[in-house]
Amino acid sequence: MPRKKSPTGKAINRLQRYPGQKKTGKIFLIVVEGEKTEYNYLRALRKDLNLTATKVEIVRGSGGDPSVVVSKAYDLIKKNEKDNKTKRKPKYDMAYCVFDEDGKEEKFRKACQRVEEIHNCKAIISIPCFELWFLLHYCYTTSPFQSCSELIARLESEKIKAGTLKKRDSYDKNDPNLYEVLKPKIDDAIANSKRLAEQNDGCENPSTNVHELVEKLLQT
Repeated sequence: MPRKKSPTGKAINRLQRYPGQKKTGKIFLIVVEGEKTEYNYLRALRKDLNLTATKVEIVRGSGGDPSVVVSKAYDLIKKNEKDNKTKRKPKYDMAYCVFDEDGKEEKFRKACQRVEEIHNCKAIISIPCFELWFLLHYCYTTSPFQSCSELIARLESEKIKAGTLKKRDSYDKNDPNLYEVLKPKIDDAIANSKRLAEQNDGCENPSTNVHELVEKLLQT
C-alpha cells in the first residue's frame, strides 16, 4: 500500500492502523528506568498505535539504576514463565530493558552484560540519557555530551528553533504531551538514530538504539 503524505510531506502514516494488517498476537514486556519520561513516552506511543493483537506491558524499574531495571525484567520474565506453565498467562515473546548511561558507567556496563545473559531480552540504551532520542527528532549530531543537563540544554535550543518551546520555558521531562509534540518528526528521529548507530559501535557518546524498540512497535 503506498504511503499517504502528510501536509508537510513527512511519512507519519506509519502510526496509523490499517484494516487487514497482519495480527501477530505477540506479548512484549518493557521495563523502563525513568519514573516519568520514558514511561510516559512509551505509554503514549502504545496508546497512539491502538494495538489490538499485540499486548505491550510497560513497567517502571525505578531506582534510577540500570541494574534495578534488569533485575525487575528478569523477575517478571521468570514469573511469566512460571505462570505460562500453569496456563495462567501467555509467555512473553520479547522483553526490553530501557535505561541510560548518564554517568553510571560501571553499573551501565554490567547491566548491558546481564541483559545479554537473559533469553529474549534486549537492552534499549541511551548515552548519556533518553533525551538524546528526543533531540534526534530535531537534528542529527555526533557531538559528545558531558552530562544529561548539557544535552537537555541543546534539546531546549532545538525545540525553541522548531517553535515547540517558548524562549522563557524549560524542558519538562514529566510533560505528558511530549509524545504528541514529537510525533510528527518520528521518522526523522528513526533515520537520525540509525545513522548515529552506523557511525559508532553503539557504546560511544552519544548513542541510542531506541529506534529499534520504536520500529518494533510500529511494525506490530
